[in-house]
Amino acid sequence: MRVLSCRSFAMVAVGLLICGIFVPNATRAADRTVAELKEAPTGLSPAIAAAIHDSGYRISGADGVICDVWLAKEVPLKPKFKTSLRIKYPFQTGQLLGVIRYPESSKPNDFRGQELKPGTYTLRYGLQPDDGNHLGTSEIRDFLVGCPPQEDVNPKRVEDLKKLFKLSTGASGTTHPAIFLLIPPPEKPFETAAVRTDDEKHLLIFEANLNGKDADQSVSVPVSLVTVGKSDG
Repeated sequence: MRVLSCRSFAMVAVGLLICGIFVPNATRAADRTVAELKEAPTGLSPAIAAAIHDSGYRISGADGVICDVWLAKEVPLKPKFKTSLRIKYPFQTGQLLGVIRYPESSKPNDFRGQELKPGTYTLRYGLQPDDGNHLGTSEIRDFLVGCPPQEDVNPKRVEDLKKLFKLSTGASGTTHPAIFLLIPPPEKPFETAAVRTDDEKHLLIFEANLNGKDADQSVSVPVSLVTVGKSDG
């Protein structure tokens, strides 16, 4: 029987350690799935509920449900919108875009790292203030702002950003709104809803098409939303 030298044994041990560390991580990333959720969100005002699709998307992992996402039925797009270096989405600040729900067993946080309570939040479009207080948070200004559904009861656009951010502090429990990063979208709509991971930044990203309204024309707007993860800045 061949006896391994100390050097050979060490190499084998390192190889096994690498497999033990990296393969399960890759498996966990591959286990993240998104499936149609044939139920409407609960706990919303009747007016908000009427503006949200009755079916949504369930994002799951090896340990169970991560979160559920529902999109608005239709969102009027910003007239004559053109992307810029730091703004990639054709929405208007304060527009209702959807709803997100985290299960009771979860410990969610927003992109700023603020701890959120498990439960349901409405999602409205907001722009990161272009000032020195937010340097390093994100290269782009597109975010969604999470709001408590018991306080966010009207689907109409919240035009005043200060009011929008104040509304969101009811979700974060701090003086800062609860924010969810939007990743720059692709040029063409997604073929189907999906979930992917950014392993370098430890982000879980939900991808789907939102039904936009450009004048009288319906437009599929691809949306990439960070549902789990936070800024390194």
